[in-house]
Amino acid sequence: MRRVRGGRSLIVVGSLALLAGASCGPPRHPELRQGTKSYLFTITSEPIPPRAREDVIYTITVKDRETKQPVDNGEGRIFANTRDGARTYDGFVKAPGVGVYSARLNYVASGQWAVGIQFHSDSLKPLEKTEWMQDVLPERSGTP
Repeated sequence: MRRVRGGRSLIVVGSLALLAGASCGPPRHPELRQGTKSYLFTITSEPIPPRAREDVIYTITVKDRETKQPVDNGEGRIFANTRDGARTYDGFVKAPGVGVYSARLNYVASGQWAVGIQFHSDSLKPLEKTEWMQDVLPERSGTP
């Protein structure tokens, strides 16, 4: 009897684990979280990791640091440069969703890039900046 009971327990535990895994949904896209004095940024990009000479689309969600409310109708840009002087930048474009913006960068070389965002909720407020380092992989062979 004990064996049967243990076997049933194992089946129940296994079933619960299977259900728990199934309810999690698809894996989440990696996010980078950055902040400034007034804003919180959640940043995703496609593709991950970025490759040289391919467009990388950044999606940036902006929230007010104090109220945690989305910041819509703001102005911003994303920019990047290397020690060797290569540069790329793009202005934010309103994306679907409240407080969501997108921008596109094209890294001309592989290696480590310093990336930054400047943003303000309206033109009367100062631009605030956050920065991070980004590793860019070599371009794919056969990329035009």
